[in-house]
Amino acid sequence: MFKKTAWRNTVSDAVGVHQDQALNTTIFLLKCYGPTGFLLREDGETRDYKVYLGDPHTCTCPVFAKEQEPCKHICWILLRKFRLPREHEYSFQHGLVERQILELLNGSHRADDHRTENDASSASGTSSQTATSQEGGCVCRRIIQPRDVCPICQEDLLEKKTPVTYCRFGCGNNIHISCMKVWADHQKLSDSDDVVKCPLCREVFSSLKILQVHVKNSEKLFTAAEREKPDRHLGVCCQSCRVCPVVGKCFKCTVCSHFYLCKDCAQKVRHPQHQFAVRTKRRQKWHLVKGDLTDEAKGVTSDLGDASINPAAEDRLPENVLRCLPTIRVKPGSQLLDDGQQCRLCLQKFSLGQRIRMLPCHHKFHMDCVDGSLCKLNFCPLDGYVIYNPLTWTQSERKLSANLASDCAKRPENKLNDLFIPGVALQAKNPKTAPPHASLNLAMLQQKKEKPHCQKD
Repeated sequence: MFKKTAWRNTVSDAVGVHQDQALNTTIFLLKCYGPTGFLLREDGETRDYKVYLGDPHTCTCPVFAKEQEPCKHICWILLRKFRLPREHEYSFQHGLVERQILELLNGSHRADDHRTENDASSASGTSSQTATSQEGGCVCRRIIQPRDVCPICQEDLLEKKTPVTYCRFGCGNNIHISCMKVWADHQKLSDSDDVVKCPLCREVFSSLKILQVHVKNSEKLFTAAEREKPDRHLGVCCQSCRVCPVVGKCFKCTVCSHFYLCKDCAQKVRHPQHQFAVRTKRRQKWHLVKGDLTDEAKGVTSDLGDASINPAAEDRLPENVLRCLPTIRVKPGSQLLDDGQQCRLCLQKFSLGQRIRMLPCHHKFHMDCVDGSLCKLNFCPLDGYVIYNPLTWTQSERKLSANLASDCAKRPENKLNDLFIPGVALQAKNPKTAPPHASLNLAMLQQKKEKPHCQKD
């Protein structure tokens, strides 16, 4: 069989850029036209694009019509849908012949991955086929495995950390709630009693009314800090000018703990004995600065280290600060028990009696899920909010201490054990109101008058 397009040995610059765009953009798979045709929609857009794999590949987007190179939609299908490594020779070709497409559909390039997953599943029994609980539906929910992806956006469920729901009357697979909303909008359902079909098994997923409840409740899990611009380094205070948060380029000393500088102060403050790292967005990795810190702050050079900052130089959350972070116990009637409410780390719902850890950015997680990472890192795993900063912690500590004090006041058994005032003895009888200052002086005068009388006796 002759190939219509020329074979490439290396990826071109245009295709490399499109691959980066495909991996950094959320795209929804709305419909499949057989095994090689797909209807896609990019997040935030209303226009749909059709992609067909063949010899050559085709797409209805204007970028492909102009460049005649695999666009980000074609690259998304190859990299996300079929899980091709971006260095694989099939991922950057103009097209693929029938034999190569059959290999792609059969997943022969992922033979090692499948063998690893089968070995892992056999070692752990049949955990991938079991469910956590019967969540009020006809089918049990499947346990989320590390490599499970959403069938609509094709992104890893546990890595993206977006709330999920599951097919209650079909396969029981997990899907992002936001993706199911896009899927339901594409089906143009209007009546709340209409049913939404599962994109995997094509059975009844749930009613539109139930899905709308999930969407409404899951929106509460996204905090204001998570919606902040990525160039705002939340919780980071400049060591020199005390501006908080630092905006734009943020510099961090790799030796001194909690030593941050903004772009302006980096040009003025002299700290030559230690090396600095820099980042522009709060969720980015720190990169070592090569050369003079002043030149980097002025933008004279952008020569950053390829490797990220040494994990040993990352600031850790002190244990006493971790103990001060408030916790909530899930009680009957709590909003945490509503459909759609869940821990954004394990993607499991909150249950009665569980302890929930609340961070300063108002994100809520299972204590078992978040405490392990907080012992190693000093920021929220979702929005990158820096939890502990010595320059700003005093005020935050007072608020947290007030919350803990109110909790202790509700527990009579801890009324005396949790209170301590240096230099003042604790009394079992606690008056409601303190005596005025004048009455204290009067009491002291009476004691002085009575003391000589006692000595005469």
